[in-house]
Amino acid sequence: MNEVPVLIVGGGPVGMTLALDLGWRGVPCLMVEETDRILTVPRANTVSARSMEHFRRLGIAQYARPDCQRTTRPTSATAPVSVARSCTGSRCPPPPKSSPAQVVATTVRPSNPRIASPSSISNRSSSTTAATRIVHADFLVGCDGGNSLVRQQLGAQLTGTDTVFQAVSTYFRAPALNEYIRPRTWMTWSMNRDALGVTIAIDGQALWLTHTFLPTDTDTDLIDPGTLITRAVGSEVPHEILGVDRWTGRRLVADRYGSDRVFIAGDAAHLWIPMAGMGMNTGISEAAHLAWMLAAVHAGWAGPRLLDAYEIERRPVAEAISRFATGIGEALLDLGDTEVVEDDSPFGISSRQQLGRAVAAADADQHKPIGLSFGYHYYGSPLLADDQPPPEFAIGTYQPSTAPGARLPRLTLADGTSVYDRLGRDFTLLRVGPDPPDPGPILRAAAERAVPVDVLDLPSEEAVERYEKLLMLVRPDQRIAWRGAATPTQPALLIDRIRGGSRVG
Repeated sequence: MNEVPVLIVGGGPVGMTLALDLGWRGVPCLMVEETDRILTVPRANTVSARSMEHFRRLGIAQYARPDCQRTTRPTSATAPVSVARSCTGSRCPPPPKSSPAQVVATTVRPSNPRIASPSSISNRSSSTTAATRIVHADFLVGCDGGNSLVRQQLGAQLTGTDTVFQAVSTYFRAPALNEYIRPRTWMTWSMNRDALGVTIAIDGQALWLTHTFLPTDTDTDLIDPGTLITRAVGSEVPHEILGVDRWTGRRLVADRYGSDRVFIAGDAAHLWIPMAGMGMNTGISEAAHLAWMLAAVHAGWAGPRLLDAYEIERRPVAEAISRFATGIGEALLDLGDTEVVEDDSPFGISSRQQLGRAVAAADADQHKPIGLSFGYHYYGSPLLADDQPPPEFAIGTYQPSTAPGARLPRLTLADGTSVYDRLGRDFTLLRVGPDPPDPGPILRAAAERAVPVDVLDLPSEEAVERYEKLLMLVRPDQRIAWRGAATPTQPALLIDRIRGGSRVG
């Protein structure tokens, strides 16, 4: 017998979320992390609504929210203005007081049962070497970042565009910078002959983060980050540099997400331009996805092909998001070539304001990605009993749907609670309306295969209008697996399908 059911490599937000979700589902795990995870430069700028739904389910949303408080910076400016002859504009949500990536890691960490610090991963058979100790596990999950050792040993390859741009991120303290930015905004773009980048207010007072984007052939080791701050602001400003990251913008997605007992998630599975924390939030949903599947295997009710569907369902989502994020970045980079007049004449001011409006328009979608949280679906998955496709997935829009593969639309119950708070940890059969069909055949078929199914009655007229069908089977990840106006004629086949009993692919 192996020592632990699941071994997680990597203790960032994705690995921590996986550890917590497995624990919430009663699955012991061991997480190994080789660093103290203290970030010198803030990463990610948004915890998405979907991630907060996961955190609410896991009981940590109330801890994460205070650490992601908003500053008094406005969410939009009535018109983009010029700052130090640099074009700026903002139509963004207000900022967190600290890095969301750090907030997630520090929030989840105390709940993780076991953490170790390995020196290396020894092989693909789910073992690691930590000093002289060998750990044997049923499953290995690599949440170990862009240079993932687990991905390398899995034999998966990153495919896509290896270099979109070079970048330098500079985290610094500069209280006086507030005097240069008017109106006071969260995100200020600088576009002139000397600089192309964005400066983000971290705490709304003295802490700032500047991302400077450079041509693909730039050797960023030769660039002084202090000079980049001056170029972005347009003049010298007193500052103290707190941390520097030199990195490459990419659009890469792994060609495989797993095999047998080894899987990857988060940056180990995909790398793209960091827009609105999309990489972290996508990884958090991947962790939640893997958690319920691994828990099903651990409990003994999963079919032999359940885990095959992890890649089938999640990889297309990552591909779509990677193209969207890269599209935003490339559109902004293209605007950097726009010619503007850099004097303070009426024409010069007008030309910069015109560019600022174009920047705000190009950048807006990363700050309202409602489709990223709620709109993607798993239509065509072998775990679903499809009857029609959900609305087309688009990052910036969301149309609620009860089609199999879609997220269960939100519903507030008569007592004021959310329907999500009433769902079971495994499958939940919703009985909609005042006189729904008998759930007995479905429940008996599930019991024969030891698949846990809770029943939730929703008799209200609002539920009927919202959900349309009288019966809906909801998965542990709040995705709709099946819906119908009556009990299926072959409930055993339905249960086999949703648990991965049928061959996938």
